[in-house]
Amino acid sequence: MKRPVALKALEMTDDEYSLYQKIVASYTTNTNDGSELFYDLFETDGDGNIVFLKPPSKKQTSMEVFLFLMSLMEQQHIRIMYKHVEDICKQVKDKFELK
Repeated sequence: MKRPVALKALEMTDDEYSLYQKIVASYTTNTNDGSELFYDLFETDGDGNIVFLKPPSKKQTSMEVFLFLMSLMEQQHIRIMYKHVEDICKQVKDKFELK
């Protein structure tokens, strides 16, 4: 499901989004919004998958935030690969069932 993160829609599971919210909450104070640590660190495709991680060059961020984004990107791409494999397996199965 796509979730709003840093003014972008990111494809995230419920567990991933829950972890994102916990990270944001841990960095939020009276004078600081924890969600701002995620701004300008990534680019997404139209499906909400991270396609590029940017090194934090405009402002400082937390290593925890950057590692979370790295992990999320990897998990998104693993899910994409699994979907492709399942698709291929289904096509092969359908092909053999026709005979």
